Amino acid sequence: MTMKTSRFILGGIVVAVLLAGGLSLFASSSPDGLESVMLTGCVTDAENEITGGRCVAEASGDHEIGGPLADYNVSFIDNEMLGGSLSGIIGVLIALGVGTGLFWLLARGKRARSDEGA
Repeated sequence: MTMKTSRFILGGIVVAVLLAGGLSLFASSSPDGLESVMLTGCVTDAENEITGGRCVAEASGDHEIGGPLADYNVSFIDNEMLGGSLSGIIGVLIALGVGTGLFWLLARGKRARSDEGA
């Protein structure tokens, strides 16, 4: 890999991490499309808690699995802004790691097949 390519890739990673960490601070607290449909028929308060009516969302509970990144936040950090920002950064790094690993495995398999054919 050339120095120019390495700088381009590193720059892309830095931009992705900055966008994930910064833009997550501006994420809407309103329900997304799926959650809005599930709340159809119910009355909710300012925190989107159900206060009346009947809807599909009444049967939902907390996350069954839970985990450190549930609800787009880092569970062990009390500061909501910092937790949201870190969850975005961690998500980008996980996606980058998984993608890099898959590409590495595919390239390795392709090299092995081309070596066998030689």
